[in-house]
This record gives sequence, structure tokens and C-alpha cells, in this order.
Amino acid sequence: MSNPIALPPRPEDGHKGTFGTVGIVGGQDNTDTTMVGAPALAARAALRIGCGRVMIASPRSIMSEVLGECLSATGRPLPQDGRGELESRGTVLAVASLDAETDAMAVGPGLGQSLGAVAVVSSLLSAEGPPLVLDADAIHIVAGLDAVGGWSRHVVLTPHPGEFRVLAEAMGLATPGSDDDSRREAAIAMSDRLNAVIVLKGHGTVVASGSDVWTSDEGGVELAIPGSGDVLTGVLAGILAQLAQSDEAVDVAAAARLAVTTHARAGACWRRERGTRGLLAEELADRIGLCP
Repeated sequence: MSNPIALPPRPEDGHKGTFGTVGIVGGQDNTDTTMVGAPALAARAALRIGCGRVMIASPRSIMSEVLGECLSATGRPLPQDGRGELESRGTVLAVASLDAETDAMAVGPGLGQSLGAVAVVSSLLSAEGPPLVLDADAIHIVAGLDAVGGWSRHVVLTPHPGEFRVLAEAMGLATPGSDDDSRREAAIAMSDRLNAVIVLKGHGTVVASGSDVWTSDEGGVELAIPGSGDVLTGVLAGILAQLAQSDEAVDVAAAARLAVTTHARAGACWRRERGTRGLLAEELADRIGLCP
């Protein structure tokens, strides 16, 4: 299956509002863990793929540091309790406000699994809104929810094999082996159960939307680095935000295929220049869109 969509043209009289707005919810800063880079990497990738604006919602205590890693983004500081965990009610309200202003949302990079994070993911899944990309900790949160699926918005989950296994076991689904057929069947089953697009990452990334399934034949070991998934999340959200500016309905599965291909080709740029070792996620983000 080929990618049936491309990014929309950029009119010369366009402005940043013309090219879509991405909201990213991620990062954490508590007594045990601080995660600054993940939401910034997703933001950087969304901007590199061409969206007009990115707004990052992160804990107030690290908001300046997150924005310091992605100067072109703007911030929405989230309230914290005495341990530094997200304060549930205030965070849900802040993220709901952000959700209403965006064309695509990405939730999970570095987010953690605090009660506040659970409340945010649950509230977004129960609300109507723009397409929602769930990655990393957000996938673990979905695995712990009492009821899943039947959501009122387009949802894409982007698990790596370990995250997929956690979610599959929670839902009583088979976990895939390493062969392509097993991975495809498992992704289809999860997509059917959740009525969501599944991007099962790894060698031969699989994109499943119901029985419509596609396996990437691009992407190499150079992508096996910390932050690679955050970059893919940002690329996908950036594509979805730009497609939302069209009068046509957004094909979310096609957008996911395009994101996977774009991400793989950015890695291929590095591989041609430097080989398979040493790629940093910020360098991957900066190569997004450079290699056709």
C-alpha cells in the first residue's frame, strides 16, 4: 500500500495559523523523576514537518527548561502538588483549554503515570476534539483504564513492542512474536478492539486501521535511540494539524503511514552521512523532511 496523501501546499500568503496548531502534553518533575526532553523533541519534530504553532503543556516547575529545548514553542504550565505530581483538576482544565485551541494533540512523551496524568488521558478520551496521538506513558495509562474504545475522536496509539505487550495483556489480546505476520495480526486485533489506528513500532513498523494494514519497508537500526519515538509522535501530530486545514476529511491512517515514512527517511539521511551509530533524537528531528 502506498501513501495516498501528501502534505498540503503552503500558500505564499499563508501565516502560522494557516498551517495548523499542535498541542503536546508531556514532561514530569516529581520527587523521583524529571523528564524535560521528550515533549520538546516532539514539539521540534512537529515544527520541522511544517505545522504553524506548537503549544506544550508541562509541569510548571520545568516549563522554562522544556521551552529552552524548543525555543519556537509556547508553554502552558500545569499545576503540581507538593510532591511535584500533576494536580488533577487544574491539569484537566488546563489541557481541556489547550485541546480546544489545537488541530491535533499529542499526549504522553515523558508524562509519567501519576493520578493527574491518568485524569488528563481519561478526560481527553471521553471528549470530542481534534485527532489525538497517544504515546509512551499515555499508552500505559490506557492499559489501566476500566473501559477503552468507543471514543468520540480519532485516536492513534504509537506503542513500541513493550508498550504494545502491556496494552494487549490488559485487553486480553494475543501479544505478537517478532515475525511480520504475527505483528500485523496483533496490530489489526488491537485496532479492531479500540477502534483506533495502531502504529506498532519496530523493524517493519506496522500501521493498522481495522483490517487495513500496512508495513513499512524503510527504517533502520540508526533509529533505535532514546527519543526516536517522541520525534515520530511530533511528526504525526504535525501532519495531522496541517491536514486539518483542508476541507476534506482527514485520513488518520494515511497520515500515520506518511509520518512513519518521513521519520524513517530522516534516519536514512543520517545513515548515509554518518553510518548507523551516534544519532541523537534532536538531530533526527532536524532532518525531518530533508530526505524525499
